[in-house]
Amino acid sequence: MRAVVLSRSGSADRLTLAEVPKPTTRPGEILVRIRAASVTRGDVALRRMPRLVTRLVGETPKSILGHEFAGDVEEVGGEVTSLAIGDRVFGTTTGLRQGSYAEYVAIPARGLVTTIPADITYDEAAPVPVGAMTALHFLRDGGVGSGKRVLINGASGSVGSFAVQIAKHLGSHVTGVSSTSNVELVESLGADEVIDYTQRDFTRSDRAYDVIFDAVGKTSAREVRRALTEGGAFVTTQTRRDETVEELLAVRDLLVAGALRAVVDKRYTLEQIAEAHRHVEQGRKRGNVLLVLRG
Repeated sequence: MRAVVLSRSGSADRLTLAEVPKPTTRPGEILVRIRAASVTRGDVALRRMPRLVTRLVGETPKSILGHEFAGDVEEVGGEVTSLAIGDRVFGTTTGLRQGSYAEYVAIPARGLVTTIPADITYDEAAPVPVGAMTALHFLRDGGVGSGKRVLINGASGSVGSFAVQIAKHLGSHVTGVSSTSNVELVESLGADEVIDYTQRDFTRSDRAYDVIFDAVGKTSAREVRRALTEGGAFVTTQTRRDETVEELLAVRDLLVAGALRAVVDKRYTLEQIAEAHRHVEQGRKRGNVLLVLRG
């Protein structure tokens, strides 16, 4: 199969397209033909990170990067009853030796994978697991709910764009923070208000919020304390979290309910992987960047 291989950490030019053995399924596993994957800031960080450091921070070193995927079940190993050949699925490669920058991946059927809702495309499903699960996790941590005033810093990124939608679905009054060029996008996601950070600093305003979610990890509790109500919560993606199947099923339910849509900035092929990484590395992407594998 074709896959993007990282021989050693470094620049995007270290990512090369190669022919590698197609995975085989063991009992309890499924083989997924990948139709779409995402390129995330986390992927960029792992590409740069020496393997020893990767292990020290609790990540599984991968010669084939990529975390999120959407595709079709092509083979089913023994003892698998929850999924069948032909099922459309999406999920993550958390804890696996191989990532999703490839034509195929073998994953545990009881792992972080579930079926794609009938009216959702591969491109719409692929960027959901990491971004939406992260948003849901931290919004829950912050106690987001009906009537809460919630501010989301980095509202036009992958996590932030999902956070705006989830917070609105949960009944909150949502303020998004973005650059001038992304104000209309954040409004279209349902934000009640949008702050253009090039014009106004939310940490220095007189308005206070019950929850501030820093979806890009660029602020701190100390910096935002003035903008929090008494007893308000600050949550940030700088805090480590573990992915769970329960969260994946919860965001699937949000897709079914029509409460989520993935914002796609750009699409690339496997051959364009270095270009895709360089785009994400610039830190200006809107929503999500996809790798599209067809045929």
